[in-house]
Amino acid sequence: MSDTWAGTVDGPDLGPWLKRKKDARLLPRAAQLALPAAGLAMMAFSGDPESLGIVVAVGREPPDEGDAEASLSAMCRDGELDREALGGEGRALYPPLLPLRTLPNMVLAHVAIAHGIRGENAVFAGGEEAGRYAFEEACNMLREGRADAVLVGAAYSAVDLASARDRLRLGLSGPPGEGAVFALLAAPMKLPAARTLGLGDLGPVTAFTGLLPGD
Repeated sequence: MSDTWAGTVDGPDLGPWLKRKKDARLLPRAAQLALPAAGLAMMAFSGDPESLGIVVAVGREPPDEGDAEASLSAMCRDGELDREALGGEGRALYPPLLPLRTLPNMVLAHVAIAHGIRGENAVFAGGEEAGRYAFEEACNMLREGRADAVLVGAAYSAVDLASARDRLRLGLSGPPGEGAVFALLAAPMKLPAARTLGLGDLGPVTAFTGLLPGD
């Protein structure tokens, strides 16, 4: 695909992957993409979830799309932070569910809950290299006997307007994208050199996909 293209993934259908439908409102977009991708990878697993590790790479923390504007305004007095308002009106107005949609480890949490994974875990957040770090840590878990198998993957989305705002602030001019990819590893692998994929900005998904055999 040309690096001049950008796109949004349709859906996905979360019906088969959510234990409780009401949990859908807690899912950041990256978690929505991760659940089906992880579910397909988990079809190859038949062992004990206690011995299954999970490592996930995510991109930059999802931005606030205006949810906290009322809270932030209440904390500000004459252009400065008012500490009293911070612990008072500002705190009362802060959306209680917002952290559940923005914390970097929420993608891992939702995937682990969906599949009952209770083994070793780790999250790497950042740009492309986060995908490589996640793959390396999954192999280390297996090599060191910390897990019998590891579900490892990357999920990222940068197609919303708030992300577009942050991309401009960071000076990122390429097309944004979104996606998720997961694999189930049963043995440590030798890491090849990551290959650049012409898919626009997919954050850690780019590096992770370039490490998988046959990709």
